[in-house]
Amino acid sequence: MMRIVPRKRLYLIVILLAVTTVTALATGLGIFYRLLYIMALAAGLSFIWSWLSLKALNVVVDRRRLQVQVGDPLNENITVENLSKLPRPGIVVEDTSDLPGFSTGRVVHLGPSSRQSWIATGTARKRGLYTLGPIRLSCIDPFGLFNTEQIRHGSVSVVVYPKTYEVPEFSMPAALLSGESSLKKRTHDLTPYASSIREYAAGDSLSRVHWNSTARLGKLMSKDFDEGRSSDVWVVVDLHRDVQAGTLEDSTDEYAVSIGASLAKRFLATGLPVGMLVYGDKKYVVPAETGSGQLDQMMEYLARAKATGNVTLGEALPKDEALWTNHTTLIVITASPRQEWVTALQELMRRRVRIASVLLDGRSFGGFFDSREALKYLDNAGVPTYLVRNGENVSVALSRVHNATETNSSIRPELVGTVAS
Repeated sequence: MMRIVPRKRLYLIVILLAVTTVTALATGLGIFYRLLYIMALAAGLSFIWSWLSLKALNVVVDRRRLQVQVGDPLNENITVENLSKLPRPGIVVEDTSDLPGFSTGRVVHLGPSSRQSWIATGTARKRGLYTLGPIRLSCIDPFGLFNTEQIRHGSVSVVVYPKTYEVPEFSMPAALLSGESSLKKRTHDLTPYASSIREYAAGDSLSRVHWNSTARLGKLMSKDFDEGRSSDVWVVVDLHRDVQAGTLEDSTDEYAVSIGASLAKRFLATGLPVGMLVYGDKKYVVPAETGSGQLDQMMEYLARAKATGNVTLGEALPKDEALWTNHTTLIVITASPRQEWVTALQELMRRRVRIASVLLDGRSFGGFFDSREALKYLDNAGVPTYLVRNGENVSVALSRVHNATETNSSIRPELVGTVAS
């Protein structure tokens, strides 16, 4: 649907027309009548120009990548074709996407029966669910009296997932296990962990037969199983609205979800069950499981979660303490300087839950609060903490445990216990 909107200059013309009309009638001078005719003709021609300007235009948009990560480029191929024999100068073509930082405005000048194509490129700068489109065409007549707009094409949804980092040197306290640590052990029971194959033995059930190897070797082959791991890892991401700072990709909430996704990816790759809890606009819970779909679900929740939570981390942790046992390692990611959430962690530690924390330095993101105030509480509680600042290499920051007894900027390269991978 086309919309023609009068501009402020038109109101000035209307006032001049009224004044000129009154003056012409009062004086009878021909010059005022000629001026009246000229202004009326200009206004009429401007309206006709505006009405015709966006007629007979064809717009084609090709969008291919609808799932990206923060920092990835977003491209769309736009083609505008003039189907008329009249020229179409000064057409503004713009994608009205709500994706932050994505702007594709361009002015094209089309000759008779011509076309222009270009690739509009933007960058995904914040996670979330957004739309690309629709395309807005607009132009202004030569006299600047009318602004004509028309919306073309519908919108499509695009998902921007958090950016992930490689964090191979991140270490955490190993959860307490009954018997052998978190390493796999050979067992005669059927478990999800098949470790090797051997020749079929009398008494083996058909469910143990490895049919691919049997067909390849020409004899029955059975699977051997490992007992698997009995510990799990939980990643908690704090998106309370009062402890956030920065904008777009340089914000505490963007760093928090990226680190959460990176840690989940790292430990899922080792075969550990990983769960996630996000306190944002609402509580997002992903139970601790293994499997290829686990990370996908976490990434989906992290993309949707908004940093508008109204429940503090200190209030939320005690409510969910039933999720964690002495076989759990809990990793908390926050920018909060408050003591309450550290106190909540101490209660979990008394229940033999192993804790590690990632503290985002709110001051480095432009915040008015000093997240490093929590370091002394974490140090007193014996919680290994990783301090991450804005602009810092995240992989490096997550390879060293911060020592709160030294200066706020010093880092100790001493790691606390690890989970075997």
